[in-house]
Amino acid sequence: MHAVDPKTLRFDVFALDLSRCLVRRGSQEIPLRPKAFDVLRYLAENAGRLVSKDELIQAIWRGIFVTDDSLVQCIKEIREALCDAEHRIIKTVPRRGYVFAVEVSSGVTLVESPAADEVRRRGGRSESDMSRWWHRFWVGAGVVLIIIGVVVGRHLLNKSSAPSSESVAALGQSSGTSQIPAPRQSIAVLPLVLLSEPSRDDYFADGMTEDIISALGRFSEISVRSRNAVFPYKGKTPRPEEVGRDLAVRYVLEGSVRRSAERIRLAVQLTDTARGVVLWSEQYDIEPKDIFAVQDDITRRIAGTLAIRLTSLELARITTKAPSNLEAYDLVLRGRDLLSRVTRNANSRARLMFERALALDPSYASAYVGLGLVDLSAVANGWTADADVTLLRVENLGRRALSLDSLSASARALLGETHLRRVEYDRALDEFRRALELNPSDADSHAGLGNALLCAGEIEGAIKALETAAQFQPYLRMSDYVGLGTAYLLAGRNADAIRTLERSLARYESIPYPHVILAAAYFEAGRQEDAAREAGTVRRLSPFFNSADYGSLFRHREHRERIASSLQKAGL
Repeated sequence: MHAVDPKTLRFDVFALDLSRCLVRRGSQEIPLRPKAFDVLRYLAENAGRLVSKDELIQAIWRGIFVTDDSLVQCIKEIREALCDAEHRIIKTVPRRGYVFAVEVSSGVTLVESPAADEVRRRGGRSESDMSRWWHRFWVGAGVVLIIIGVVVGRHLLNKSSAPSSESVAALGQSSGTSQIPAPRQSIAVLPLVLLSEPSRDDYFADGMTEDIISALGRFSEISVRSRNAVFPYKGKTPRPEEVGRDLAVRYVLEGSVRRSAERIRLAVQLTDTARGVVLWSEQYDIEPKDIFAVQDDITRRIAGTLAIRLTSLELARITTKAPSNLEAYDLVLRGRDLLSRVTRNANSRARLMFERALALDPSYASAYVGLGLVDLSAVANGWTADADVTLLRVENLGRRALSLDSLSASARALLGETHLRRVEYDRALDEFRRALELNPSDADSHAGLGNALLCAGEIEGAIKALETAAQFQPYLRMSDYVGLGTAYLLAGRNADAIRTLERSLARYESIPYPHVILAAAYFEAGRQEDAAREAGTVRRLSPFFNSADYGSLFRHREHRERIASSLQKAGL
């Protein structure tokens, strides 16, 4: 008989400990990833009714883009953990959702039958059944739980090949088996809080945040959320646990900065959101010239605290390649801030900042990359008279940056974007892949790779790369939403295409291109009225739109013809 516990949900022979976020069967704790636990909890709290996939995704991944695959994987892991191979506990309603089909009690005494008590006494199963169950769980699901800050001398675990947006919990291993590779550590770096006058130093705090994100992204065993994912928290004071839940990360770095002409005061702390404890904190009171050494120290300390294994190349990349002139660094930060505003005036002002930085330090690679991004933005937005000449200049700037810093992931990504716009897909693919070798957490490089694969005709690879980009930032660029929607459409995944493009309209409703592919996806899904409505929106936003030209960049003829045919059927 179990004791009364209002923080526990009980069903069948299992108990959900809501305060500790774990599943128990008697005295046995059953490992489950945080997102899978959240799905199980939501279903248990809504036992007896049909819960749609859309409702689950909205409830568990609020504000984060995921496909049905993430939910299906969670359901699979839950069924493995509960030995529910016959779907007795969680029933699937085809094309609709799931029903939690057993009775759930909360905060009451639960009496189990003698048979159930015997099962628990024997650990839930016979020894042979238990051995097979653990083997299926650890090998099939590929999940490992690790403790951060392990005792000195314990072996580090190998990294997983796929990026993970999931948190990592306590280390677990089955009896008589060795430990298995751990998922990549996941972290979000919140915007540094500015303690000095906002109008003067706002760009400086934002720039330092971006530099820390970029530095941590160089490590293959750390999955770092992008700037676009964390900057919505700017000016807010969320609890680390809230950020961990919203962005699906285990660790959160937060801090503050105050700057004067003579001193920079920086305070940072790293929190384990799963346990609610601060793992490391530090306060720096330095001269401005020491800012790069502090950035390196923060990077090293985080890597050490998370006990990640560094390759020799990653060790070489820890040290920031600092400019010879501090004012040049300040100008680059100002230029980045202006570039993020995406207006013609801000673009022109950003160009002046990067040019002034190069005048002060002609060997500053980041300034060359910044100048290249100014030109690339001008091409993308139609602010240049000769795109071909401008793209040639961008390529030269990227090559110059690499000659000064061969480990610059941003320079590689700049070249990838340049080749993609010049329809040089193989060269673009090569540059994006090399950029990701240098910074595996760069969302824009993953997205660029996905768009290049899409145009080159590798549809499944494009979907994987663009979905990976979406794991690092909740909102993609407009072109990336369109790319992912198009890839889904070509793969016959109309529902995913519709969900992706409908989400994009929250930010890009006034731009015609998401409406274009959404119209085609609606038609292919049999929603002719919706397709006609979207086609009308396209004609209103872009009266001269020509569907015959829309897929002209695709390498394979069948892809061009499929897109053109879908658009024409949709009324475009």
